[in-house]
Parts: sequence; C-alpha cells; structure tokens
Amino acid sequence: MQNPRQVATVLPSSAQLMNCIANRQCIREARTVIELGPGAGGTSSALLDQMPHCSRLLSIEKTEVFGEALSEITDSRFAYQIGDALQLKSIARQHGIRKCDVVVSGIPFSAIDPKVAKQITRQVYDILDNTGVFLAYQLRDDVTKHAHPLFGNPRKQTVSRNLPPLRVYSWTKVEQGENKGWQRRFDSVA
Repeated sequence: MQNPRQVATVLPSSAQLMNCIANRQCIREARTVIELGPGAGGTSSALLDQMPHCSRLLSIEKTEVFGEALSEITDSRFAYQIGDALQLKSIARQHGIRKCDVVVSGIPFSAIDPKVAKQITRQVYDILDNTGVFLAYQLRDDVTKHAHPLFGNPRKQTVSRNLPPLRVYSWTKVEQGENKGWQRRFDSVA
C-alpha cells in the first residue's frame, strides 16, 4: 500500500494463479528462470516446486520490504536481489547468467512509464535463449503493447480465482530459418 506503483496487488497470489504460472512444461524443463517482481516469494516457491533439481531461480525485487520474506526461502537453487528490472541484464550477469530459459514477470506494466516498460521488455527479450518463454501475470493488458513488437501476439489465460482476477500472458521466442526472423510460439500448459 505504501508503494502502489511498485506492487501489482496487496493480496498474495492465489493457488490457482501460482499453478497457472508454474505448472508448465517450460518451467519443469528450465535450467535458469528469472523472476521480476516476486513480492513476498509465493510465486518463487511455486516455481521452485516445479523446476528441476539442477536448475536455478533468480528473483529481482524492487521493493526492499520484501527482502526479509525472500530471505526465508532456503532452497539452494534460489537467489534474489533487491534491484530494478531496468538492470535485468546487469543483475543477471552479477549472478553468472548470460541467457535464461524463462522470465516470469509480476511487475505491474500498467503502472510504470511506457518508456521504462519498453526498456524492461527489451531486456527480457535479449536475455531469453532462442526458445525462451516470457510469462507475465497482469491485471491489465499493457504488457502486450510493449511485448508485441518483439514477440508477436501472446497466448493468454484468465485466472478468475484470484483477487483481483489476473491474466497470464505467454510468449515463446523462436528463431525462424535463414532469415533469422523472430516469431511467437505458444507455450504449452500441462
């Protein structure tokens, strides 16, 4: 409540939302996942529950008050850093990450400056491997305006059993043929 432009919602994510985000093939097969805006870490824990034992999760949280809750996650695959998503690539490099398989974002794209949102989305695109997946759970569809030029149209699911109801948008970065053009491919939910 103290930082409404930095926090997507004041209520924790529902089990249904966490399942919609984490229970995916791309998460179960990921070597490296980066999470933007983990809040108190509920989604981080859900991701870790699905991720392979040899994987790693780096969570980047802007709001310092969530640091204490994140520090309570004791999984050896988990690291977090208090920082800004605008520094995504720099923070990832500090943790030895050049590319990742999945970026999960809970940051409220509708509440941030469009120029900043565009810069963050570009960094997400750049850090993803050639078949990497970008997942964003949002109240509004502002993220699609910033992601569309890079990823194309998203696949989206509405999670009604969450307060407030949210949509989960997903894009897969795919290299096509000799022209090296990019085109979206839908992530499968299993």
